[in-house]
Amino acid sequence: MRIGMLGIRGIPANFGGSETAVEEIGARLAERGHHVTVYCRRHRDSLRGQARYKGMERIILPSLNTLNLDLLSHSFLALLDMLRRQFDVVHFHGVGNALLFPMFKVTGRGAKSLLIVDGPDWQRPKWGKAARLAFRASFPAAARFADEIISDNVQVQELFRSAYHRETALVGYGADLVLPLSRATLAQYGLEPNKYILQVAALVPDKGVHTLVEAYEKLETDLPLVIVGDTPYLSEYKARVTSTRDPRIRFLGYVYGAAYRELLANSYLYIHPLLIDGTSPALLQAMAYGCCVIGSDLPEIDGTLADAGPRFPVGDANALRAEMARMLAQPDQVQLYKHKARQRIIEYFSWDRVADAYEQLSAKLILARGQVQLGESL
Repeated sequence: MRIGMLGIRGIPANFGGSETAVEEIGARLAERGHHVTVYCRRHRDSLRGQARYKGMERIILPSLNTLNLDLLSHSFLALLDMLRRQFDVVHFHGVGNALLFPMFKVTGRGAKSLLIVDGPDWQRPKWGKAARLAFRASFPAAARFADEIISDNVQVQELFRSAYHRETALVGYGADLVLPLSRATLAQYGLEPNKYILQVAALVPDKGVHTLVEAYEKLETDLPLVIVGDTPYLSEYKARVTSTRDPRIRFLGYVYGAAYRELLANSYLYIHPLLIDGTSPALLQAMAYGCCVIGSDLPEIDGTLADAGPRFPVGDANALRAEMARMLAQPDQVQLYKHKARQRIIEYFSWDRVADAYEQLSAKLILARGQVQLGESL
């Protein structure tokens, strides 16, 4: 199959969960003989125009590098680029792309659309009023125009079913189970194994970084709080959360690849205080590495974490502080949660299974069009 992927910043995965999903799924599909093309944004191109990565073709296009216009401006140019290509199916990551589906019906040259949705984006605090209105409009557009929709959690699936009478496929994300052995990154940052608390997240309001900082500032512990992530936008929010006077809190900025995985695997606690979420690849990877995760009590987090970690009410810094204090005082319970988290990933989450589902749904769309037989690669 000839598969296009867009709606992300690009590969390598140097920003968020959707980028990680495209890299993991796309690389596996390429290994299976499919031709995978990923549209990447020029301002996030860490490979400086390199044409291929992990068997996938990279097409670098510009975009309007602002919070509200980055996605749609890039996807618009990607759809124009499709006029000179021939895809069988295109994977659109992010429901906002649905606003461009009428255009895709023309520029896609007969390709089918597979839309991946992780949540009601209009609820995310980072977006402005215009963006929230656009995201609200994107859900009925998706229900009407998408050839197939993937919901990455039960809550999104039920939203499409109840509000728009549209059935969707339920496919979450996966995680890597191979534990990193190096300690070089810990040495670089002056950290010790199992002696720090960690969050990995973009510095935007819906990730709840402010909730964690507030909770930690009054926590009695010698373990530093390490926050990995940054943002090219929302400088006021970033300035607020990074202005803490607590010397125990360390903002490392972007950390990628093996270094990021090493930080995950060696944390004592991993905090996931999100205000809104889908199936988070960062959460899944933390669980895969046997982290003790404290998460907010969102339904999406409940569906992922189950009984493998404690919860606290969304946005409640005092409750989060209490949970962190409890885990600091109960190392045996921490070890139990670490074991449960890794076992849950082993039993229920796998990138290979996710890639299988994407491959089968793509083939189903093409088969319905009468182009190829199931399992055949073009």
